Amino acid sequence: MIKIDLKNYCDYICYAENCRYGKVYPLSIAEGYQQGDIYVNSISSTKNVLFWHFSGFAFISGEYNTSFLESVYDFISDKNGTNPRRFILFADEQIMSFFEAKEDIDIERRFFFGFEDKTFNKSVALPSDCELKPVDKNLLSKIKGRITPCFSWDNADEFLSKGKGYCVVCGEEVTAWAFSSAVSSNEIDIGVETAEKYQHKGFALAVSTAMIQYILAQKKAPVWACHSKNLASAKLAKRSGFHKISECYVIKSKDT
Repeated sequence: MIKIDLKNYCDYICYAENCRYGKVYPLSIAEGYQQGDIYVNSISSTKNVLFWHFSGFAFISGEYNTSFLESVYDFISDKNGTNPRRFILFADEQIMSFFEAKEDIDIERRFFFGFEDKTFNKSVALPSDCELKPVDKNLLSKIKGRITPCFSWDNADEFLSKGKGYCVVCGEEVTAWAFSSAVSSNEIDIGVETAEKYQHKGFALAVSTAMIQYILAQKKAPVWACHSKNLASAKLAKRSGFHKISECYVIKSKDT
């Protein structure tokens, strides 16, 4: 598999557009918003394209074959321990069928949600001692959790210049945050998390609402996705004006 030079990423925008699931991620790479790698089977006769986002999410576009999928399997299994980050492949049933016989592979599912403006609640009340704030460099350093901007962005400056985030601050603590997990010219994927001791207080709805308002102001579409077992995220998506539109398989190493 051949790694594409960064200066040629724009040549693969059309392939990113053809990704069936979560295309905001491959587009964020091809359009130059976020870090990631692009691989092809051949420079002169491209039929298969692999997009590998900084977050670890990976996507295939094109007429893939067994040889190409074996090369992708090498990335997933990482038997030589050379991967710079995790590798989690979003896949359809045909790709899944190739991997399901591999003993070192886990296969899960991911849900995707589309936004319905007619159900959108534009006003969320907060306690008097809490405040909704845009994420700046100082607040970014206080965000600690599993789903944070550093999950998707190479560094703070890149996130603050190309991305966006909002958080609820209570006293000196950042209690919940929502941010642009992936950015393309037409869409922004929303990442959300609430610090454990502040859950079930409506803070996640407040920050996701702020992000949706920001995205709509940018004339882009908000998108949302979560693991099939993440019932809290799916419930929050519905409360924030989204509805489930599709799902895909998630293929990863059992060691991931």
